[in-house]
Amino acid sequence: MTQFSESFTITKKDNLRFNFFLMKKKLVATGILVFVIIFAMVAFLKYAQSAALSTAILNGFLMALLGTAVLIGINVVTTIVRINSFYKQKKIMDFAVTFAANKDGIHATSERGDSDLPWNRIVEIRETRNAFYIFITDSHANVMPKDQFSSLKEIEAFRALLEKNMEKTRLKIKRT
Repeated sequence: MTQFSESFTITKKDNLRFNFFLMKKKLVATGILVFVIIFAMVAFLKYAQSAALSTAILNGFLMALLGTAVLIGINVVTTIVRINSFYKQKKIMDFAVTFAANKDGIHATSERGDSDLPWNRIVEIRETRNAFYIFITDSHANVMPKDQFSSLKEIEAFRALLEKNMEKTRLKIKRT
């Protein structure tokens, strides 16, 4: 007996959100690294050129902020351009998928094929403000956009099903 069943259309917006979700951790780590390197280089260079320590630190801080902002901006723009290009080339298209979940796992049905995901084979389930991501590998996930659930009650029912069947260490949900 199915305890949960819902149909979704995965769109360009959902693909963009998923890509931004995946790049967030790497981008934060890279941003911190870029900030520290630029700060140190500019501050030491200015100080070595006989600038006051406070001026060197301020210059280093401002340039590091600018460099980090440029890094983040470039990543956001290139991600959007890449996804738009894939859609124009028809490498990615919107598609419909139906998820049915019960005590055995999650079954996905779409024009791309069917898949059965037993609970113990799911790497992780992450809930964000906009979606549930059911990770099959570290970088591949099925997407359930929250704005396409039939009701808030369905979202709560799905959360309850996840909490009942998934190991707590592999489940990261948001309670609002």
